[in-house]
Amino acid sequence: MGNTKYIMSTGELTRKDNSLCYRKGGKNIYLPIENVREIYCMNEISVNTKLLDFLASHNIMVHFFNYYEGYSGTFYPKNQYNSGKLIVKQVEKYQNDRLIIAKAFVKGIAANIDETLYHYYKHDKKEVKGTIDWIRKKAVNLIEKARDIPALMSVEGEMWLRFYSDFKYFLPEDFIMNKRV
Repeated sequence: MGNTKYIMSTGELTRKDNSLCYRKGGKNIYLPIENVREIYCMNEISVNTKLLDFLASHNIMVHFFNYYEGYSGTFYPKNQYNSGKLIVKQVEKYQNDRLIIAKAFVKGIAANIDETLYHYYKHDKKEVKGTIDWIRKKAVNLIEKARDIPALMSVEGEMWLRFYSDFKYFLPEDFIMNKRV
């Protein structure tokens, strides 16, 4: 991997054979392409498409700044391996991994709600049995069958709704919970 190169004065950057050629004031300065990772052009620099194609083939970025060192933009080489199909596959992989992780979170929520309600069930709050059974039988299956994040969020929402509706069985009567805080 090469170094970062800084060009501080006005000039022209071109390709000469398989090297970079910086021309300023009638002088040529040659830079072997293997020694360059990225280039910062800190002044007015002229370039051409032949140079940009050459830089792209070597995966070299060029950052451009104007005469007053204000940022103008960056030339990013095209990723030569990314076809449309590859990008779609990468997105699908990301979505699948995301769904696996989200399912693990929702399963953890289900286990915690089940454990909490079972504590009250053991202490004679038999009214929560319906929610416990729903979580153990139906919710776990719904989590596994969820094909996307919105479907999984729906299952999670129903779990929380059932859990909050069971609060009336084990919280004191004067405890009012009319909104989420």
